[in-house]
Amino acid sequence: MKKLAQILSAMVYQNIVIIIVVGVIRELFGNYGWWYNQEILNIVNPAYHILLPILISHTGGRIIGGQRGAVVASIVTFGLTLSSTVPAIMGAMIIGPLTGWIIKKLDQMIKKKLPGVGYELLISNVLASVVAIALTLISYHYIGEILSVGVERTTDILASIINSHWLPLAAVIIEPAKVVFLNNIINFGFLSPLGIQQANELGKSILFLLEANPGPGLGVLLAYWMKTKGEQRKGAKLATYIHFLGGIHEVYFPYVLKNPRLIISLALGGMAGIYVFQWFKVGLVAVSSPGSIFLFVGLAPRSDMLYVVLAVLISALISFGLSLILIKSVSNSPTVSENENTIIEFYQIDKEDVLNETKQNEDIHSIKSVEGRNPFNDKKIKTIYFVCEAGIGSSAMGASMLRKKLEQTSHHITVENASIDEIPAYADLVICHQKLLQTVQKEFPKKSIYPLPTFTDMKEYDYLVNKLIGT
Repeated sequence: MKKLAQILSAMVYQNIVIIIVVGVIRELFGNYGWWYNQEILNIVNPAYHILLPILISHTGGRIIGGQRGAVVASIVTFGLTLSSTVPAIMGAMIIGPLTGWIIKKLDQMIKKKLPGVGYELLISNVLASVVAIALTLISYHYIGEILSVGVERTTDILASIINSHWLPLAAVIIEPAKVVFLNNIINFGFLSPLGIQQANELGKSILFLLEANPGPGLGVLLAYWMKTKGEQRKGAKLATYIHFLGGIHEVYFPYVLKNPRLIISLALGGMAGIYVFQWFKVGLVAVSSPGSIFLFVGLAPRSDMLYVVLAVLISALISFGLSLILIKSVSNSPTVSENENTIIEFYQIDKEDVLNETKQNEDIHSIKSVEGRNPFNDKKIKTIYFVCEAGIGSSAMGASMLRKKLEQTSHHITVENASIDEIPAYADLVICHQKLLQTVQKEFPKKSIYPLPTFTDMKEYDYLVNKLIGT
């Protein structure tokens, strides 16, 4: 189920640019915009009804079935867009992976059953064409009509939920799920597709605000900033800027994971923010990705901007106040290097010593899953990949920070970022947050993996650079 959710979210976030472009056009020239222009608005409907569904389906087909799966999925979805009276985004998210899976199975069957050699390409293309024709006709004649009815009923149900007093309770699910790195699955896999559907109807959607609100996380980080000192305070300060201005929310997750009681602060702050969004009937015109305050406010219609800022501030204040009470000890800060930097300790001791320890903290238990193998001794490292669930948030930040550190040396090492599903075979070293270690290890058991407790501790990067250049 989680794998499917990751695919669904990837289909949206890999096409986030087109969603933002259409949203900005609507914000500037739409009914809620600054300069209403019907002629320019003519771009919006074709983009929502045809271009975006095809791109989303293409991505899903490619993830499962490669390029041929992507092409067939695009053709089938095009047939769907011609017959559907509503944006076919939800249908595309089903058709893309399903078509890719069918093409993948056909290719596997051809490789196993084909008696001769040299006919693989011919037979593969013929069978793919037959599948494309059959699925396109089915999609055009039947699926489009079924989808239209389903989306209309879903929209009605969604409207009743949004207007009910139950909506703020969504924060009780969203905020805890975010800190265990399900934020991208929630936002891109579930809320964004529904939000796009609603934005097409109303010009904006409150669903774009629910997960992306930076207020609750800001409150937690400000509380740590106030209650810590020295290196811990510097780490909290850096994380605050990265979270609120840069929009990379993953930087506050380790702070909450070290003190799970802070989930209460996040949930209540999130509930307050949603209540204000709901009270003033505000929304965004597109997905806010990353969740920077600049993009968060910038994607709000002109009449909603003040209320969006107010909601963020209220959610931050409530989260901040509760966090000050719940943070009783500054030792919970994940930026402590002397006592909690167990990664360095692990790679400096023997595997036997680690296995003989009966009581280790949570970080050591996570690190043990790499079976004591020192990734820096495997081979000369030329390519490093930072990874996270989506490959566009914390991994991009971590790759940038390590890249800048390496540029100060004379060693040339390529540092890139990617999602877990897109780690290339040629990557010499994979770096991830320690909470994702088991997931990455399961997907790539033979890769050298280096887990970090946080992506904002500069001493971790200094240690990494020293090990990489052999000093």
